[in-house]
Amino acid sequence: MLRVRDLVPDALACLRQCRSAPADRWPERWRSGYLARHPDVFRVLDRDGDWSDPADVAAVVDGLRDRVADLAARAEAVRDLLPAGVADAAGALGWSGEGGPVECVVLVGLGRANGWADDLGGRFALFLAVERLGPPDDDGLLVRHEVAHVVHDRRAGIRDWPPHGVANQLFAEGLATQVTAEIDPGRPLEAYLWFGRPGHRPWLDECRRRWPEILDRVRADLDATDPDHHAAYFLMRDSPLRGDLPRRCGYLVGLAAVRRLRDRHGLPELAGWPLSRVRAEMATALAGLPAPD
Repeated sequence: MLRVRDLVPDALACLRQCRSAPADRWPERWRSGYLARHPDVFRVLDRDGDWSDPADVAAVVDGLRDRVADLAARAEAVRDLLPAGVADAAGALGWSGEGGPVECVVLVGLGRANGWADDLGGRFALFLAVERLGPPDDDGLLVRHEVAHVVHDRRAGIRDWPPHGVANQLFAEGLATQVTAEIDPGRPLEAYLWFGRPGHRPWLDECRRRWPEILDRVRADLDATDPDHHAAYFLMRDSPLRGDLPRRCGYLVGLAAVRRLRDRHGLPELAGWPLSRVRAEMATALAGLPAPD
């Protein structure tokens, strides 16, 4: 059920070389010694040149070249989490391995995200950037959440859904978050939404306090499929449409909606819904939806 591609050794070799090289050589070494060794992966990740921008690379290398031992340890720790994480998410969503194993790419990134799912070779793969990982208990939540996206893709082909669709993103993120909550119950609600990172109870309290406003906005934008509407509800970056709404509030709305649907449908059934049904069910689920406890 699992295939791991560990890119960390190549990244660490590059960082070691940069210790004794002048800073103006770092971007070229990053490209030739790291990115070029894994062209299929970085063809996906570097679509917009973000992973090879010289200024970004130089800044990241400067912060990471003395963390080689730490990054190696983080890579080993997250690799140890993967077999159980894949098995747990697959079991929760009723997937027995059809379509081939979950591919997980463990890598060193540019400090922008800890984990995500993206298309690799025609189906979703799991990407984990070790420089942003944390304690194993928290990383276990992250692994299960992102594996749930990969398994969801195996069940329903979500890689073909609108990448910035508000309705389908609410559903997909809500489903992945609910999977982690059912596999590892008993944590505070905000732990599942922020992968255990501390300090997010005020965020949850603000979302609950402003719930009617958030819900009205989401319902009005449910059919949107553009990047700015998506960013307003799901990303940390600024969006001209977000106003002063809490960042990433769409994750909480999605979880609340999926929990309402979960009262009548099992997780494997939800994971198999086509996009047309997802849109219809989400519109119904959001009507009069209470804030989650």
